[in-house]
Amino acid sequence: MKRIIQISFMFFLFMSCVAQAQSESQNAVRVGNKIVTEARNGRYQLITPEELKKEYIQDSAAFLLVDTRQEWAYQMQHIKGSLHIDFAPTWWNQYSPMIRSEMKKILGPDKNKKFVFY
Repeated sequence: MKRIIQISFMFFLFMSCVAQAQSESQNAVRVGNKIVTEARNGRYQLITPEELKKEYIQDSAAFLLVDTRQEWAYQMQHIKGSLHIDFAPTWWNQYSPMIRSEMKKILGPDKNKKFVFY
């Protein structure tokens, strides 16, 4: 009986891990879709990492780098010339008026400006 309980518990843990992984995967897809939708609505163009690398190598000065890590991480080390927005990965930040205001100041009206958020 004790063995059955142990196996049942291990099965429950395994299934919980599978469900969590599936949930995180679905959330990543939703976030990705939301980013694409907002970029289109704002008339911004998204590019692939490969395109970014190619363009950055050709003309790094044409890019504005925005560090979205926490302040302490930015202070410890960041890419020279990058700006900082403390954008902690929480669901609230996407709705935060302060964060949205900072983003609008940085993005500005130029839809052809190239930004890299990291």
